Amino acid sequence: MSDNSIIQAKNLQKHFDGGDIKALDGVTASIHKGEVVVVIGPSGSGKSTFLRCLNLLELPTGGQVLFEGVDITAKNADINLHRQKMGMVFQHFNLFPHMTILKNMTLAPIKLLKKNQADAEAQALKLLERVGLADRANAYPSQLSGGQKQRIAIVRALCMDPEVMLFDEPTSALDPEMVGEVLEVMKELAKDGMTMVVVTHEMGFAREVADRVLFMADGKIVEEGSPEKIFTAPEQGRTKEFLAKVL
Repeated sequence: MSDNSIIQAKNLQKHFDGGDIKALDGVTASIHKGEVVVVIGPSGSGKSTFLRCLNLLELPTGGQVLFEGVDITAKNADINLHRQKMGMVFQHFNLFPHMTILKNMTLAPIKLLKKNQADAEAQALKLLERVGLADRANAYPSQLSGGQKQRIAIVRALCMDPEVMLFDEPTSALDPEMVGEVLEVMKELAKDGMTMVVVTHEMGFAREVADRVLFMADGKIVEEGSPEKIFTAPEQGRTKEFLAKVL
Protein backbone atom coordinates (compact mmCIF):
# COMPACT_ATOMS: atom_id res chain seq x y z
CA MET A 1 0.00 0.00 0.00
CA SER A 2 1.38 3.39 -0.89
CA ASP A 3 2.52 5.90 1.70
CA ASN A 4 -0.25 8.38 1.14
CA SER A 5 -2.88 6.03 2.57
CA ILE A 6 -4.66 7.93 5.31
CA ILE A 7 -6.79 4.91 6.30
CA GLN A 8 -5.98 1.25 5.82
CA ALA A 9 -8.41 -1.52 6.66
CA LYS A 10 -6.76 -4.92 6.89
CA ASN A 11 -8.80 -8.11 6.83
CA LEU A 12 -11.66 -6.43 8.72
CA GLN A 13 -14.24 -8.78 10.16
CA LYS A 14 -17.42 -8.04 12.01
CA HIS A 15 -19.59 -10.89 13.22
CA PHE A 16 -22.96 -10.77 14.93
CA ASP A 17 -24.97 -13.46 16.70
CA GLY A 18 -21.96 -15.40 17.87
CA GLY A 19 -20.43 -15.50 14.42
CA ASP A 20 -23.50 -16.65 12.52
CA ILE A 21 -23.81 -13.34 10.69
CA LYS A 22 -20.68 -12.08 8.98
CA ALA A 23 -21.43 -8.41 8.34
CA LEU A 24 -17.80 -7.99 7.28
CA ASP A 25 -15.94 -11.00 6.02
CA GLY A 26 -12.30 -10.02 5.54
CA VAL A 27 -12.39 -6.53 4.03
CA THR A 28 -9.08 -4.96 3.01
CA ALA A 29 -9.01 -1.46 1.55
CA SER A 30 -6.97 1.71 1.64
CA ILE A 31 -8.15 5.29 1.40
CA HIS A 32 -5.66 7.82 0.09
CA LYS A 33 -5.33 11.45 1.04
CA GLY A 34 -7.59 13.68 -1.02
CA GLU A 35 -9.45 10.74 -2.53
CA VAL A 36 -13.22 10.34 -2.75
CA VAL A 37 -14.15 6.68 -2.33
CA VAL A 38 -17.80 5.76 -2.81
CA VAL A 39 -19.08 2.45 -1.45
CA ILE A 40 -22.10 0.93 -3.18
CA GLY A 41 -23.93 -2.36 -2.91
CA PRO A 42 -27.22 -3.95 -1.93
CA SER A 43 -28.77 -3.44 1.51
CA GLY A 44 -27.18 -5.72 4.07
CA SER A 45 -23.90 -5.97 2.14
CA GLY A 46 -21.85 -4.52 5.03
CA LYS A 47 -21.33 -1.00 3.64
CA SER A 48 -22.40 0.91 6.75
CA THR A 49 -20.69 -1.58 9.05
CA PHE A 50 -17.46 -1.06 7.10
CA LEU A 51 -17.76 2.71 7.44
CA ARG A 52 -18.54 2.53 11.16
CA CYS A 53 -15.57 0.23 11.75
CA LEU A 54 -13.23 2.82 10.20
CA ASN A 55 -13.71 5.11 13.21
CA LEU A 56 -14.53 2.27 15.60
CA LEU A 57 -18.14 3.26 16.19
CA GLU A 58 -18.50 -0.43 15.50
CA LEU A 59 -15.70 -2.54 17.00
CA PRO A 60 -14.37 -5.06 14.48
CA THR A 61 -14.38 -8.72 15.50
CA GLY A 62 -11.03 -9.12 13.78
CA GLY A 63 -8.53 -7.30 11.57
CA GLN A 64 -6.98 -3.85 11.90
CA VAL A 65 -7.72 -0.25 11.06
CA LEU A 66 -4.70 2.00 10.58
CA PHE A 67 -5.27 5.74 10.61
CA GLU A 68 -2.25 7.77 9.50
CA GLY A 69 -0.13 4.70 10.17
CA VAL A 70 -1.39 4.17 13.73
CA ASP A 71 -3.28 0.98 14.54
CA ILE A 72 -6.39 2.44 16.14
CA THR A 73 -7.73 -1.04 16.87
CA ALA A 74 -4.79 -1.60 19.25
CA LYS A 75 -5.70 -1.75 22.94
CA ASN A 76 -3.66 1.32 23.87
CA ALA A 77 -4.78 3.57 20.98
CA ASP A 78 -6.33 6.91 21.93
CA ILE A 79 -9.40 6.42 19.80
CA ASN A 80 -10.99 9.75 20.75
CA LEU A 81 -7.98 11.62 19.48
CA HIS A 82 -8.19 9.86 16.11
CA ARG A 83 -11.94 10.10 15.97
CA GLN A 84 -11.70 13.89 16.19
CA LYS A 85 -9.89 13.81 12.85
CA MET A 86 -12.70 11.82 11.19
CA GLY A 87 -15.91 13.73 10.63
CA MET A 88 -18.99 11.52 10.39
CA VAL A 89 -22.35 12.31 8.84
CA PHE A 90 -25.22 9.87 9.33
CA GLN A 91 -28.60 9.33 7.67
CA HIS A 92 -30.20 11.16 10.57
CA PHE A 93 -28.81 14.49 11.51
CA ASN A 94 -28.25 13.93 15.24
CA LEU A 95 -28.49 17.65 16.00
CA PHE A 96 -29.28 18.65 19.58
CA PRO A 97 -32.89 19.89 19.38
CA HIS A 98 -32.64 22.24 22.37
CA MET A 99 -29.62 24.13 21.00
CA THR A 100 -29.40 26.73 18.27
CA ILE A 101 -27.58 25.79 15.08
CA LEU A 102 -24.59 27.90 16.11
CA LYS A 103 -24.42 26.18 19.51
CA ASN A 104 -24.72 22.77 17.81
CA MET A 105 -21.73 23.67 15.66
CA THR A 106 -19.47 25.19 18.30
CA LEU A 107 -20.03 22.75 21.16
CA ALA A 108 -17.45 20.13 20.14
CA PRO A 109 -14.70 22.51 18.94
CA ILE A 110 -14.90 24.43 22.24
CA LYS A 111 -15.07 21.30 24.41
CA LEU A 112 -12.75 18.93 22.56
CA LEU A 113 -10.41 21.16 20.58
CA LYS A 114 -10.38 23.82 23.33
CA LYS A 115 -11.11 26.58 20.81
CA ASN A 116 -12.22 29.86 22.29
CA GLN A 117 -15.83 30.79 21.69
CA ALA A 118 -15.15 33.71 19.37
CA ASP A 119 -12.93 31.63 17.07
CA ALA A 120 -15.33 28.70 17.09
CA GLU A 121 -18.28 30.97 16.23
CA ALA A 122 -16.36 32.77 13.50
CA GLN A 123 -15.47 29.45 11.87
CA ALA A 124 -19.04 28.15 12.22
CA LEU A 125 -20.51 31.27 10.63
CA LYS A 126 -18.05 31.05 7.76
CA LEU A 127 -19.05 27.44 7.13
CA LEU A 128 -22.76 28.27 7.40
CA GLU A 129 -22.25 30.93 4.77
CA ARG A 130 -20.52 28.41 2.56
CA VAL A 131 -23.62 26.19 2.55
CA GLY A 132 -26.04 29.08 2.20
CA LEU A 133 -27.38 28.93 5.74
CA ALA A 134 -25.71 31.91 7.43
CA ASP A 135 -29.15 33.35 8.24
CA ARG A 136 -30.10 30.24 10.24
CA ALA A 137 -27.37 30.47 12.91
CA ASN A 138 -29.85 31.29 15.68
CA ALA A 139 -32.61 28.97 14.51
CA TYR A 140 -33.33 25.62 16.17
CA PRO A 141 -33.18 22.30 14.30
CA SER A 142 -36.99 21.95 14.37
CA GLN A 143 -37.22 25.12 12.26
CA LEU A 144 -35.19 23.66 9.39
CA SER A 145 -36.01 21.34 6.51
CA GLY A 146 -34.37 17.91 6.29
CA GLY A 147 -31.98 19.12 3.60
CA GLN A 148 -30.98 22.12 5.70
CA LYS A 149 -30.40 19.92 8.75
CA GLN A 150 -28.19 17.59 6.77
CA ARG A 151 -26.14 20.52 5.41
CA ILE A 152 -25.76 21.68 9.03
CA ALA A 153 -24.66 18.17 10.05
CA ILE A 154 -21.95 18.30 7.38
CA VAL A 155 -20.60 21.71 8.37
CA ARG A 156 -20.84 20.78 12.05
CA ALA A 157 -18.45 17.91 11.31
CA LEU A 158 -16.20 20.33 9.40
CA CYS A 159 -15.97 22.58 12.48
CA MET A 160 -13.69 19.94 13.97
CA ASP A 161 -11.17 20.44 11.12
CA PRO A 162 -11.27 16.73 10.21
CA GLU A 163 -8.80 15.12 7.86
CA VAL A 164 -11.37 12.64 6.58
CA MET A 165 -15.14 12.83 6.19
CA LEU A 166 -17.21 9.64 6.45
CA PHE A 167 -20.76 9.78 5.07
CA ASP A 168 -23.23 7.00 5.87
CA GLU A 169 -26.08 7.27 3.34
CA PRO A 170 -26.41 11.01 4.00
CA THR A 171 -29.35 11.49 1.64
CA SER A 172 -31.40 8.36 2.22
CA ALA A 173 -33.71 9.92 4.83
CA LEU A 174 -34.40 13.03 2.73
CA ASP A 175 -37.27 13.95 0.47
CA PRO A 176 -36.12 13.63 -3.15
CA GLU A 177 -36.13 17.38 -3.78
CA MET A 178 -33.71 17.94 -0.90
CA VAL A 179 -31.15 15.37 -2.01
CA GLY A 180 -29.55 17.69 -4.56
CA GLU A 181 -28.71 20.46 -2.10
CA VAL A 182 -26.86 18.02 0.16
CA LEU A 183 -24.98 16.35 -2.69
CA GLU A 184 -23.99 19.82 -3.91
CA VAL A 185 -22.24 20.54 -0.59
CA MET A 186 -20.47 17.16 -0.80
CA LYS A 187 -19.33 17.89 -4.37
CA GLU A 188 -17.85 21.20 -3.20
CA LEU A 189 -15.96 19.41 -0.44
CA ALA A 190 -14.60 16.90 -2.92
CA LYS A 191 -13.48 19.74 -5.18
CA ASP A 192 -11.60 21.27 -2.26
CA GLY A 193 -9.63 18.06 -1.84
CA MET A 194 -11.30 16.64 1.28
CA THR A 195 -10.67 12.92 1.76
CA MET A 196 -14.11 11.31 1.75
CA VAL A 197 -15.60 7.85 2.14
CA VAL A 198 -19.24 7.84 1.12
CA VAL A 199 -21.78 5.02 1.44
CA THR A 200 -24.64 5.96 -0.85
CA HIS A 201 -27.41 4.79 -3.16
CA GLU A 202 -26.92 7.88 -5.34
CA MET A 203 -25.30 6.33 -8.41
CA GLY A 204 -25.15 9.66 -10.25
CA PHE A 205 -23.05 11.10 -7.42
CA ALA A 206 -20.79 8.03 -7.42
CA ARG A 207 -20.28 8.39 -11.16
CA GLU A 208 -19.57 12.08 -11.10
CA VAL A 209 -17.54 12.58 -7.92
CA ALA A 210 -15.82 9.32 -6.94
CA ASP A 211 -12.17 8.69 -7.67
CA ARG A 212 -12.80 5.06 -6.84
CA VAL A 213 -15.92 2.95 -6.34
CA LEU A 214 -16.03 -0.10 -4.05
CA PHE A 215 -18.84 -2.54 -4.72
CA MET A 216 -19.69 -4.63 -1.65
CA ALA A 217 -21.87 -7.70 -1.31
CA ASP A 218 -22.13 -10.32 1.45
CA GLY A 219 -19.61 -8.56 3.68
CA LYS A 220 -16.86 -8.49 1.06
CA ILE A 221 -15.49 -6.04 -1.51
CA VAL A 222 -16.44 -7.83 -4.70
CA GLU A 223 -14.98 -5.32 -7.12
CA GLU A 224 -13.35 -1.90 -7.09
CA GLY A 225 -12.20 0.53 -9.70
CA SER A 226 -12.82 3.88 -11.33
CA PRO A 227 -16.47 4.90 -11.75
CA GLU A 228 -16.03 4.38 -15.48
CA LYS A 229 -14.84 0.81 -15.02
CA ILE A 230 -17.45 -0.14 -12.43
CA PHE A 231 -20.42 1.46 -14.18
CA THR A 232 -19.59 0.73 -17.80
CA ALA A 233 -17.46 -2.41 -17.73
CA PRO A 234 -17.92 -4.30 -14.45
CA GLU A 235 -16.18 -7.67 -14.43
CA GLN A 236 -17.97 -9.55 -11.66
CA GLY A 237 -21.37 -11.13 -12.16
CA ARG A 238 -22.53 -9.88 -8.77
CA THR A 239 -21.67 -6.29 -9.72
CA LYS A 240 -23.44 -6.57 -13.08
CA GLU A 241 -26.53 -8.00 -11.41
CA PHE A 242 -26.69 -5.17 -8.87
CA LEU A 243 -26.14 -2.41 -11.42
CA ALA A 244 -28.79 -3.89 -13.72
CA LYS A 245 -31.29 -3.31 -10.91
CA VAL A 246 -30.28 0.21 -9.91
CA LEU A 247 -29.24 1.94 -13.13
